[in-house]
Amino acid sequence: MSGANGIAKAFRAISLNLATPIAQASKKAFKPTVEAAKRNLDANGSVESGKLKKLITVKRDPKNKAAHHVGPANTDPAYREAHLVEFGTAPHMQPELGRMHPGAAAKPFLTPAFEETADEVLQIFGREIGTAIEKAALKAAAKATKR
Repeated sequence: MSGANGIAKAFRAISLNLATPIAQASKKAFKPTVEAAKRNLDANGSVESGKLKKLITVKRDPKNKAAHHVGPANTDPAYREAHLVEFGTAPHMQPELGRMHPGAAAKPFLTPAFEETADEVLQIFGREIGTAIEKAALKAAAKATKR
């Protein structure tokens, strides 16, 4: 490999082989955040049915395939309640029941989990993805020298 074109080609080859390692590193790195979010749900009394707690997972961002985040999987309608628990609700009319709902206080569980684990997540992700990048770079270099 030599010159700017060769280096650019090598970087493209490396990036093509990182989708799976990024997903694996993200799942491993975000594990402490998932666990903290579940602990927070327990601590703030938000586990009446336990459905929301079971749904907390690492998800791939649908708009950016390389990005991942922690939140409820949309495999159960209970996922629609996560933001209501996190941020609370104002009093509102429930037309289907013909009455006012008094609202609910915010019981943050995801934001504190993120804040609590951010440094650990970055360290784990860096360690995991660093190894994957090194392997991909070695593979690209070996392929370039065969030509």
